[in-house]
Amino acid sequence: MGFLFMTASWGATQQWENWGNLYFLTKNTRENFAALGAGANKFSNKYLAYDGVDFLVKGADDWQDYGRLNLGNNNMFLVPVRCGMKVEAIHFLASGNYGNSYEHDSLLRLYGENYYYSVLTVTFAYQDGTYKILSAPVFWDWFHLPSIAWAKDGVTSKAVGVNPVRRDCTMYHISFANPRPTQPVKNILVSDSWLSDRPFSDVFALTVKSSDTMPAIPKKD
Repeated sequence: MGFLFMTASWGATQQWENWGNLYFLTKNTRENFAALGAGANKFSNKYLAYDGVDFLVKGADDWQDYGRLNLGNNNMFLVPVRCGMKVEAIHFLASGNYGNSYEHDSLLRLYGENYYYSVLTVTFAYQDGTYKILSAPVFWDWFHLPSIAWAKDGVTSKAVGVNPVRRDCTMYHISFANPRPTQPVKNILVSDSWLSDRPFSDVFALTVKSSDTMPAIPKKD
């Protein structure tokens, strides 16, 4: 229940783009995204697609970075979904940023201080007062190990290439399947590991999968 004592942040006016049963969190404003400082947006297209899931990765033309989800300052991020909707899964396009050594793992510690990880956590809070907490590792490696994949309890993490902004970081498609997809959702909260007030991860796209509807504009190529 420690998440109840953290600060939740979200943008009440933030729009979504929609295509089929996928909703992409737009980057029309900075309400849900971190301030400048991560580096110029080097994604060549507005959208990227992995495993049949689209991600909106490019922000406004005048943005000077790629728009990291606001997970800094020890915040939890409150995904601006419609209260009462049913959500099948939430997907992230993420990469490592700051990290800590995986020194206590007998295998990964062989890579020494150049192998790092963080923990990205999603909390599904339901209208009946219950909640489910799921977590996934986000790796930052300087060796770009091939085919890094991880799965547990409906959470999957799959390496999909090199982060174009941080060339020493692998990029991942991370998905969290809702353990109770037929139960109306009250809130979905996202948190990350922190170093002081800095998140270990860079989350630069968020996509929600739902057969329910919520206010959104059509996908714009």
